Amino acid sequence: MFYRFSQNNTGGFYVGPQELIVEASSVEEAEARAVAAGVYFDGVAAERDCDCCGDRWFRDPDAFASREEAIASILDTRQHEADSPVYQLIEAP
Repeated sequence: MFYRFSQNNTGGFYVGPQELIVEASSVEEAEARAVAAGVYFDGVAAERDCDCCGDRWFRDPDAFASREEAIASILDTRQHEADSPVYQLIEAP
């Protein structure tokens, strides 16, 4: 399965890819691999993100049967920025 984690532009900017697509056999494995790649959850509670904008990363990823479906699901409103590509794909080892 391919799991898509979405980033909120808390504070008015993105950090790294706006979307992270992780190939994994379970949502738990996908979350662990996402965290290893720099994703974090509950940023407002940890005082990493501002409470007015909300958490940077959303914990509950969308799941897709294929890489192509996951990539196609990315919102058309996402645009490449100099320091923030639209997505990054992490495939299973």
